[in-house]
Amino acid sequence: MQHKEYRNMTVTEMSGYRYKPTPAIRISGQWLKSVGFDIGDKILVKCENGRLIITPDTAGMNLAEEEKTFMERETKKLHERFMKEHQLCVAEPFADYGKESAYV
Repeated sequence: MQHKEYRNMTVTEMSGYRYKPTPAIRISGQWLKSVGFDIGDKILVKCENGRLIITPDTAGMNLAEEEKTFMERETKKLHERFMKEHQLCVAEPFADYGKESAYV
């Protein structure tokens, strides 16, 4: 599939701080995926000489992946710790702690 070098778009308006009209640009389409931008990707937008330059934020994506890996590892450790402590604290289901037994 051949890609267009340029896309014709319109700057639209959206509500900003205190409902002040704010310029907005929405870019969407399957063509983004075919040129290297996928859902969830981090991007950088650089303003240079009246142009917007959009590039993948590989550092941001790497950081996000490292944070995700770290959180998964720490969550697993906490879960394992909880399960160990939970086993130590579970009382017998039918024990009569602190009461005189009627069956003595």
